[in-house]
Amino acid sequence: MLSMTGFGNAEVTRSPLTLTVELRSVNHRFLDVSLRLPPLVAAYEIDVRQFLKANVARGRVTVAVNARVIQDPSAAALDGDRLTVALALLQQAAAKVTEVTGRSQEITLDHLLAVPDLLKADDVELPADDVKAALLEGLAGAMQELQAMKDKEGAALVAEMNGRLDTISGALAQVTTLAPQAAEEAEKKLQERLDKILDEPLEPQRLAQEVALLADKANINEEIERLGIHLVAFRDTLAGGGQAAKRLNFLLQEMHREVNTMGSKTNLMDITSLVITMKDEVESLREQVMNLE
Repeated sequence: MLSMTGFGNAEVTRSPLTLTVELRSVNHRFLDVSLRLPPLVAAYEIDVRQFLKANVARGRVTVAVNARVIQDPSAAALDGDRLTVALALLQQAAAKVTEVTGRSQEITLDHLLAVPDLLKADDVELPADDVKAALLEGLAGAMQELQAMKDKEGAALVAEMNGRLDTISGALAQVTTLAPQAAEEAEKKLQERLDKILDEPLEPQRLAQEVALLADKANINEEIERLGIHLVAFRDTLAGGGQAAKRLNFLLQEMHREVNTMGSKTNLMDITSLVITMKDEVESLREQVMNLE
């Protein structure tokens, strides 16, 4: 099971080209891709998107590519036009300084070498197939790191969710033990209310009917059983791995419904406290599932 959060990078060198690829992934309901590609590889945007679609189910994925082409120093040549312009500008500056200070200014080779791009080399022509192959290799390497991190994060999430399932299971076991007391509490409260409003005690058969009706409304055995089934299904889904976020979300909706119904059917304070605990854990599980791919 994978988290949606991760980072991976890779560097590929195919002389004279060096590509650095970085992948960052964060939570998102769907696959949302953001690309930062230099001009050298911009033509392969579709290939990058297809690669990500084949390897990532959902999440906001940012791809940043940096390209460096190392020029052959022996291919460097003097830019005559730039030298002429630079020399003329330096002479003008020297003349101005001489005019202001009265001191003669000498133009040296160091001044000329400080001019940007005075030495230039012809652009290296890179075969398109080599550039594309280097890009895909970099993507594959970065994706391997990204997936490894997402797998590690996912394992940590699964462990934490199993811990929360243990808490719910423990609370449910206590609710199961307390459930019979809920019916007794309902009978007691009904008898107290009747004693207050009736001058004479209600006949036993009528009382039994009223208590049975109230006990049926307060019966939470079905909710207990269904919640137990959902807990088992949730654990099995986690153990199965894969892209199971949708199924887990569905199970959480059902678990939330069963816990809510338990709370509405009984007024026993011990059960109410346990219901609150289970609700909190279900909500925490929902937040954690949002992090899963």
